[in-house]
Amino acid sequence: MVPGIHDFGMDEIVTVKRPATGSGPLSAEAVARANDLYWRSGAGVNQLARELDLSKGALYEIIAPLPAGLPCPGGDGEMSYPNRTARERGFVSCAACGFEDEEERVRGHMEEREYAEPDVTAADPVLSARTETGFVSPARTLEKLMVASALAGVAAGLLLGGILRRR
Repeated sequence: MVPGIHDFGMDEIVTVKRPATGSGPLSAEAVARANDLYWRSGAGVNQLARELDLSKGALYEIIAPLPAGLPCPGGDGEMSYPNRTARERGFVSCAACGFEDEEERVRGHMEEREYAEPDVTAADPVLSARTETGFVSPARTLEKLMVASALAGVAAGLLLGGILRRR
């Protein structure tokens, strides 16, 4: 079984349209097997559908997205590959918010966010004020910017005052 694919309970039944045999229930085992074959094998969709005695549409209906191991930068969801073509091309999407992008861009964005995050120690209560996501809150960032601007202004004033007195 492919890690991260939703584990269906053994009593769960999925109804899909079958080709010649009409409509019928598909067990959770069959759904798990279809997902496993789809994501692990290099077999074409037509071949898999024949092997599983499903139409291509029915096969696509039961395939669960494969988790990409990335959090969604646009929300609380997780990025995943909606199909094998997307995985081969490095395209990920978030089912929770609909965000879609190239995997490399999402990874780069996540690395930038981690790199931009200041090193926080518990000894500094101002810097340790964080949001639930682990990033410094915007209010604290603005506060630090204002203090730094004020200090830079005082330093510039003292320097300019010293230069003007010498003349």
